[in-house]
Amino acid sequence: MRKLDYEINIEHFQKIKADLVPILFTEHQFKLIKKKFTHKSMTQSEKNEFSRTISKKMKAINKIQEKETNNVFIYGKEKIIEKRLKIAKSDLKKFSRKFKNKHIFISGSFLYKEKYKDIDIFVITKYEKEDYKEGEFHINYLTEDVYSSLFFASIRKLSVSNKIMEIKKIEEKINIDTFISIYQELFNDLDKKHPASKFTLREFLIQAAFISKSPLPDSQELKQQLDSIKKNQNPKEIVKKIFVNSILLGTNPKKSVKEMKEMIDSYQNVIKEYKQHKNYYQDLIQAFEEVIAVAG
Repeated sequence: MRKLDYEINIEHFQKIKADLVPILFTEHQFKLIKKKFTHKSMTQSEKNEFSRTISKKMKAINKIQEKETNNVFIYGKEKIIEKRLKIAKSDLKKFSRKFKNKHIFISGSFLYKEKYKDIDIFVITKYEKEDYKEGEFHINYLTEDVYSSLFFASIRKLSVSNKIMEIKKIEEKINIDTFISIYQELFNDLDKKHPASKFTLREFLIQAAFISKSPLPDSQELKQQLDSIKKNQNPKEIVKKIFVNSILLGTNPKKSVKEMKEMIDSYQNVIKEYKQHKNYYQDLIQAFEEVIAVAG
């Protein structure tokens, strides 16, 4: 079954059931939609039914909801503060004139938080350019390959754009190896309280959702997760739990156990050479050991 290029808020979907059944969907179809978007197992006949009838109808409804007048496309409208949406539309038009024929979109805390630091304007360009500040606006340049990235798939879920933000096939290499790598980098950043940990943590959380086959978080959900972890007295413990759960939920047990054992062996050799950092490395590999204990 073809992968959908959109998500739905399942709680909101349940609340508006009376408006959908039986006007748009039958009771059976409603249950299949819930099944699909809560990632529950479906039989082949259910998958076929979803693909033939339900998916086409939902895709059409999704496009109607996203389309606005004057080439403004809104994603995650239910989470955007109404007065901010009006401002965003105006700002979008202004920057669309400044960056002619470019794909421009606005995302970030400005759309959903009363207090915000700046307004993030994203500009898609052919070549890399340096970001800059212009008053309260933070101009972020992104190259065209961003369309096939996890970052784009996440950020599009809560944004205001001058073009339809279609998700392409994710082409960046995201697997157990990249996830282990970002986990190691993040663990080091958190241990040293490095300022870059904010960005490493964001990438880690997006990869964690992808690896575990969970819906990718939008910018608001991501911010809430970031703040929750940062406020915790021991953020490394939370990161270890997220790592373990994601590996157990989304990877092949035999492969994950093999990878974890190789990582432990590697760090055991490192410990022999750098005994002064033994506690740090032992703390790091606890997550690998837990994966083996559960999946082995």
